[in-house]
Amino acid sequence: MRRHPRTMVLAFVTALMLATSSGAPSRAAEPVQVTYWYPVDLGGGLANLMQSLVDDFNAGHPDVHVTASYTGNYDLTFQKIQAASLAGNLPDIGAIVNDHTQVLAPAGTLEDLDGFVRKAGGKTYLARFFPSLLLNSYSGGKLYSLPFQRSVPVLYYNKDAFAKAGIAGPPATWTEFAADAQKLTTRNGVDVTRWGAEFPLEAYNWIYYALVYQAGGDVISSDLKHLDLDRPAAVSAMQYWWDLVNKYKVMPAYTPWPQGSQDFASEKTAMVVYSSGAQAFFRQSAKFKWGLVRMPRGDRSGVAIGGGNLVMFKKSPAQEEASWKFVSWMLEPAQQARWSARSGYIAVVRSAWNLPELKAVVAEYPEVLETVKQLDAAYYEPSAPNFTQVRDALHDTLQDILANKVALRAGLSAVNAKGNALLANRP
Repeated sequence: MRRHPRTMVLAFVTALMLATSSGAPSRAAEPVQVTYWYPVDLGGGLANLMQSLVDDFNAGHPDVHVTASYTGNYDLTFQKIQAASLAGNLPDIGAIVNDHTQVLAPAGTLEDLDGFVRKAGGKTYLARFFPSLLLNSYSGGKLYSLPFQRSVPVLYYNKDAFAKAGIAGPPATWTEFAADAQKLTTRNGVDVTRWGAEFPLEAYNWIYYALVYQAGGDVISSDLKHLDLDRPAAVSAMQYWWDLVNKYKVMPAYTPWPQGSQDFASEKTAMVVYSSGAQAFFRQSAKFKWGLVRMPRGDRSGVAIGGGNLVMFKKSPAQEEASWKFVSWMLEPAQQARWSARSGYIAVVRSAWNLPELKAVVAEYPEVLETVKQLDAAYYEPSAPNFTQVRDALHDTLQDILANKVALRAGLSAVNAKGNALLANRP
């Protein structure tokens, strides 16, 4: 009996489908490729540590593959982001210095994270972070960045030098700091063989901002439109720094930021105010007993929080979903504990401090908790859409004042006026 042609076709198609389904397995979908740019401003092999985190993410997430690129320090990273924006080839994710959120968000390059955070739990999700770490995360009422590798300026001190000078413990106030620095400064004739203290100056004027907050003032108004650099608190902060350099002669007029950590490790200074993220470097490099405490207070305690935040650049929905998967993974307690324990950066998620890896660090180095305590007296790191020019002008003025190239009040008044003009012309 002849089979009907239609029946034969159906049988063939069915057999073909069965063969396909029961034969070799189909190829898995290719992972979404995500690019990630990150800076590391400190020593201690942190680039290798970052790559190990990325490798672990890739191993556990076959649907996403992150390619990480080290982009130098924060300023170099910012310049590369600006160039990539003009060229139309931005990465998917970046770690930027936290105050650049207010520069890049208004330019339209960043994706706001409100939708992703809402799906992750909204206010409950944000409550996992220390509140002060979110101060620079917003622009125009929207969330554009989340804290990742954050730090505060702290006072590192040489315990051996303190003991030799007969100083019982680290200074807690501006007055005590100045007195101790005088005792710790050593000279051979007119030549300084060891400074009592150093305030390294970097592009972000971090230590000056802290001194202004400690004097009870602000650097910029809450609406980011006016500077307060000619107000009494800002003048008092600058006068204190000037006195340490020129009246008490316990610190050099200018120490470049990278030199500050080297000078402390090589005992060229007995105290240094530096990033809390330098702990790993000092543990490796310092051959003496040292400790760290919060910066000495003036009228109050206060610092501007520094370090980097994670951001996502505007891409397709699928690309952004893959990017968020990596960002949220990096901010989980386990990754934060690992990063903090091995770098010295503050673990930004509260619950990370309850994990064994960080508990072990705290048990061995109890002073680590001083960095966390200082978050209760932390303030906004000054920034605005075009603040980079203001920041650079202030940086130059601080150097000129300390080197006696310009009078203190006149210098601050001039940079305040220039800065206000720049802020008025924001894009």
